[in-house]
Amino acid sequence: MTASTTRDTTQRFTAARVRQDFLDFFGARGHAIVPSSPVFPKDDPTLLFTNAGMNQFKDVFLGTGTRPYKRAVDTQKCIRVSGKHNDLEEVGVDTYHHTFFEMLGNWSFGDYFKEDAITWAWTLLTEVWGLPKDRLWVTVFGGDEKDGLPADTEAERIWIQKAGVDPKRVLRFGRKANFWEMGETGPCGPCTEIHFDRGAPGSNPMDGADPKLGVNTDDPRYKERFIELWNNVFMEFNRLDDGRLAKLPAQSVDTGMGFERILSVLQGKRSNYDTDLFTPIFARIEQLSGRKYGASMDPADIAFRVIADHTRAVTSAISDGATPSNEGRGYVLRRLIRRASRFGRQNLGMKEPFLCQVVPAVAQVLGDTFPEMRARAEHVSAVLRAEEEQFGRTLDRGLGLFAELASKVEKSGAKTLPGAESFELYATYGFPQDLVELMARERNLALDTRGWDAAMEKHQAASRSEGKFKQLLSAEQLTGLTATRTTCHEDGARTTELDTRVARLFRDAGQKDRLVLAETCFYAESGGQVGDAGTIRSADGGFVFTVEDTQKVGDVVVHVGKAEKSPAGDAANLAVRASVDRERRDATRANHTATHLLHKVLKDVVGDHVQQMGSYVGPDRLRFDFSNPQGLTAEQLEEIERRVNAAIAKNDALTTTIEDLEAAKKRGVVALFGEKYSERVRVVDVGGWSTELCGGTHVRAAGDIGPFVILSERAIQAGVRRLEALTRRAAVDWMQEQRRLVRGAAQTLKTAPEELVTRIEALQKELKDARKKNEQSSAGGIASAFDALKAGLKTEKGVTHGVFVFEALDQKSVRDLTDRAKGLAPVLALSVFGREGDKVAHLHVVQGVPANAGLKAGDLANLAKTHVGGGGGGSPALAQGQGTNPAGLGPAKADVEAALAAALAKL
Repeated sequence: MTASTTRDTTQRFTAARVRQDFLDFFGARGHAIVPSSPVFPKDDPTLLFTNAGMNQFKDVFLGTGTRPYKRAVDTQKCIRVSGKHNDLEEVGVDTYHHTFFEMLGNWSFGDYFKEDAITWAWTLLTEVWGLPKDRLWVTVFGGDEKDGLPADTEAERIWIQKAGVDPKRVLRFGRKANFWEMGETGPCGPCTEIHFDRGAPGSNPMDGADPKLGVNTDDPRYKERFIELWNNVFMEFNRLDDGRLAKLPAQSVDTGMGFERILSVLQGKRSNYDTDLFTPIFARIEQLSGRKYGASMDPADIAFRVIADHTRAVTSAISDGATPSNEGRGYVLRRLIRRASRFGRQNLGMKEPFLCQVVPAVAQVLGDTFPEMRARAEHVSAVLRAEEEQFGRTLDRGLGLFAELASKVEKSGAKTLPGAESFELYATYGFPQDLVELMARERNLALDTRGWDAAMEKHQAASRSEGKFKQLLSAEQLTGLTATRTTCHEDGARTTELDTRVARLFRDAGQKDRLVLAETCFYAESGGQVGDAGTIRSADGGFVFTVEDTQKVGDVVVHVGKAEKSPAGDAANLAVRASVDRERRDATRANHTATHLLHKVLKDVVGDHVQQMGSYVGPDRLRFDFSNPQGLTAEQLEEIERRVNAAIAKNDALTTTIEDLEAAKKRGVVALFGEKYSERVRVVDVGGWSTELCGGTHVRAAGDIGPFVILSERAIQAGVRRLEALTRRAAVDWMQEQRRLVRGAAQTLKTAPEELVTRIEALQKELKDARKKNEQSSAGGIASAFDALKAGLKTEKGVTHGVFVFEALDQKSVRDLTDRAKGLAPVLALSVFGREGDKVAHLHVVQGVPANAGLKAGDLANLAKTHVGGGGGGSPALAQGQGTNPAGLGPAKADVEAALAAALAKL
């Protein structure tokens, strides 16, 4: 194809025209032109994103919804970036994979079938759009022995006789390529696909029939020559629970054609990215980067394609209401944003936020078809700018850490990045896993994904239990602030109370208030110890700040909480008194000193190999993570608890000294593994017995800790255990509560406290025996009920139906029985009642019944509950309820049977 021919086809087949051609073609044939649904399904929890055109009609195919039309056509926004349909790594590298794409589709819901679908597809491609017939190939279902399905000779005949396709260009393929299924169960059917031969210099035009290099080849060298354009699925079966196929009462058509792909063919382009869907976006990236797009496999050109594709995806999703976050679809969006940002920074030299500036170009290209993108472009840009700025603040440091880690691995001769260490790139710098994998591949390395996943699980658990304030102060807010001097370690009153001045008060929407003082007595969270709480107020009471937490940003101590009262103007330089919550501080420091004693005792009892791996020290409890390959025995835990309490009882004085780091280490002071220390360190010494480097707050003498009790010991990851314990008043409260529980349990079981264990063991044996007997009875009851149900079902007008009452089945058994029964017939109307004492359970199934019968499971449940009482309801396909009036069983059964009969009469 010459350059002038390419220009002509591009001008003739613009994206807008091709899209409209498709809609108009089917609109003229009685199809309702419907708008795209949102790019993420708000009512389908099984999908993060809409990944196919049929998603918005899923309820129709499942029989749980209807539409006021039998034929439909649309262009659907789709995102495929996770799960089964995950093409992320190919995006930008090849010419046709995308995370965001449009799916052109036409549907028939029980209306036309194979002949119309096939002939219309051929007419549009060859007559309206003029694609050469000798470049098109067709595939049909070749049959499947396991399912007992023959080849789709009907579709094959229509292609040859009705559409006039050369028989040599109609190829048969098996179930994998040409049988479409919604899931493990549900509507399904054979499909026929249309493929286009892009051709190659000197190639044989009949290569498409060669399985080694033709249609559906697995050889990557030829995949881009023969490309699938259009898939027509003929929904005529229902996959039952037992795997069998049953005929659907109505045959439907579901088709899908990738818009970007057909457009590239019509415009004579070898790449989807060379069409006018992308060229305006590339032009904008060129303006921002000062680089020209060359359509090559050069890293810079790959970056152009990744940026364009990912910006389309996030613009679509955010326009529809999604937001970047660290969970679910929000996390997927954040991954795309950061992936594109890194490509632009590394391969195009774009250091400042740029994705936000590409959004207007995306809205320009897609805004006419999807107006929400144009209307919300400003909002999308603002969201992306904030995301890019947040990532930009840590990107360089993260890249530096990655380079260090990769170099370490390379020098060792290994080829795999350790998962746990690599995960720090995500936990600290926000690098998604696929971004780390990409950077690793660029250095011919792999990522230990198992180690990464384990670290992710640990991180998520910690995030759920310990929320932290992040991004307390921006770089701009930190400007002008100096290091905060602290008095929390001084002797006397200044350790918890201090006259000082306000340096700066920050009050931003969506965040807690933050206060910085010139000097403070509040301890900022560090080394596992939580930050102090308390109050900061002026002498006249005109300024009152409730401190909920204290954090540190660099060397600046930030008091986090709420300004209850504040002067109208700037609070800077205001004289205030800072007062720490002493009771909270005392409880916290008791727990902190207890961790030091615990650490020493663990080494004595368990072994010198024990290392502290982490801790939490708060006013409520202490948590101590330590290295050990196996769990501690009950005897070890008791010994540890006894020794710690013995050390407390000695009441040794606690002393602190400031020493040189190396000198302290040489004299045996314990330094925590992996902790970074300055050259001058604070040493905490309890009676010369326990000495550790520590910057936290501590008691004056060991006796101030009070009683110490261990709550639990468990594994948190391979080789790491966790101990949780209480001290002081919390320990006393816990021991008293345990005593009350023991006494109460003994009284309830009518035994002495010392006989409680023996009594419980006897009861457990009785319960186990009773459960075993009940399970045997229940299993037998369901089996006999299922046999009775099968025997009692009737089939009229194509609908298998029945109403049953089983007096011996409880709610769970009714549900299990009904689940088994659903696979007995594709078109089923079933109601099952069960009774357990005064409770009546009922469950109703309506699957595959024609809509004109007007039969809904929810209506049957509501009808039943008028007699048996209680609640009831559900969807048109499945509903249930539970009542408390067994006397109503007879009338309920009769009314439901009457409702079924009335519905069948309409067919």
